[in-house]
Amino acid sequence: MEKWSFSKIEATRGCKIAFEKRYIQELPTDTEVPEYEQAKRIHEEIEEKFLKKEIDNPVLAMYKDADVFIEKEYNFSNGEIEFIAYPDVIIETEINRLIIDIKCRYDATITDKDKLQLMIYASMAQHEKPVANTTIGIYAVYNQHYPLTTICIEPLSIDFILAEIQKAKRRIPRMTVKTSECQYCEYKRGCDYGIKPIDETNLQLVAEEYLYLKARADMYEEILRKHIELTGEPVQIGEIQLGFFERAYTVINPVEFLKLCKDANIEDFISCVKIDTTKAKKFAKENEILYQAMDKEIKYVFGIKRIKEE
Repeated sequence: MEKWSFSKIEATRGCKIAFEKRYIQELPTDTEVPEYEQAKRIHEEIEEKFLKKEIDNPVLAMYKDADVFIEKEYNFSNGEIEFIAYPDVIIETEINRLIIDIKCRYDATITDKDKLQLMIYASMAQHEKPVANTTIGIYAVYNQHYPLTTICIEPLSIDFILAEIQKAKRRIPRMTVKTSECQYCEYKRGCDYGIKPIDETNLQLVAEEYLYLKARADMYEEILRKHIELTGEPVQIGEIQLGFFERAYTVINPVEFLKLCKDANIEDFISCVKIDTTKAKKFAKENEILYQAMDKEIKYVFGIKRIKEE
């Protein structure tokens, strides 16, 4: 029996390799993506607040005596297809149902993707327990002013979900490798896509290879960063050290800088309103008084350092 979910439907719009590993081969993930781990923690915190009815929002007032379900399982089977869904939050009474998906973003607008996801959840909930009124919405975690956006809808039949599955199936043969998704891929540690030689005259392939290798480099850098932050010691390979090294950055006080320009009768100082460090240093070399508006800021940044032999 084929197992489907909204995540699997959406995955058919993504990378062919990741789709095959997750949904065809059913392999466990091999890479921890920090952004996903953080999102999971935030989801759990917000879900707990919904469960305890600690979310203060006018939309929720009519649901103060309603039942709240967190990641309630909905499923149905049709022939060779089994569909499973776990909506983040379901708030319902005998006649009203509110379905909410938690999003770790600022924009509280319900996108087409959000609506498809929520319409699928609404269809499954209505199939299991019909109610008179259904509302769907998203809760944008980082929006401190208006995080909850909702719309009233008429749930569609299960046939709607089956039609979306058929659309997804038709996309599968046309799927390609999407190196633009490598950075957040949970299978990149075991991915061998970049091992194959490429035609360096094909800029499309070169660009894809660049994105793939950059994502892997970012992954390795994160591993090194965590180790070095924990131990406080750089990693040394021959004459090369990788670690956090002191860097001095020039800091400019724009108001003081422009005042000094004016007081010193430096021509064209108005053009320096959009000050960049390079331009400011150039002016200061010609007019030392401008150094009075500059200072040094010391930061520790991750990088590479060559160690000189003694």
